[in-house]
Amino acid sequence: MNGIQNHSEQHADESTQVLTFGIADQSYCIELEYVTEIIDSGDMTTIPDTPAHVEGVMDLRGQTTTIVNPLVLLEGESLNPEDIVTDGGEETHRIIMLDEKLVDSDGALGWLVSSVSAVDKIPIETLETEGLASSPMFRGVVKQDDNGFLIWLDPEELTV
Repeated sequence: MNGIQNHSEQHADESTQVLTFGIADQSYCIELEYVTEIIDSGDMTTIPDTPAHVEGVMDLRGQTTTIVNPLVLLEGESLNPEDIVTDGGEETHRIIMLDEKLVDSDGALGWLVSSVSAVDKIPIETLETEGLASSPMFRGVVKQDDNGFLIWLDPEELTV
């Protein structure tokens, strides 16, 4: 067996843990290493003259935390959070808190999402990237067992 085959086989065995979450009807994931905690949404204060993807700020244990809608960064359009985060008629919001050191943030940062599903282990080889999207946050897609796709995001490409 040559070195190239060995490298391919080693890469085929590599996997990583991801946090899967939903925004509206679409499933997404990010590598677990970026996540510090998951919290229920609280009262947010909107800030004038901020980029469209910034939903507002909230107080999280005494620290001002910027809350971002990643869907705006991906699709370029804003959705009203109340329209996408319902659970049986009850409004629900979850916020995925990101490690500010890993995403190069000036302060606490969270993503507003509809739901948080699970932590999954995904083989790196299942990630498909070629020619699928132009957003720098888009890392690729992973085909799921139910014939759907999980969109893998790169939070390091987030610019606030």
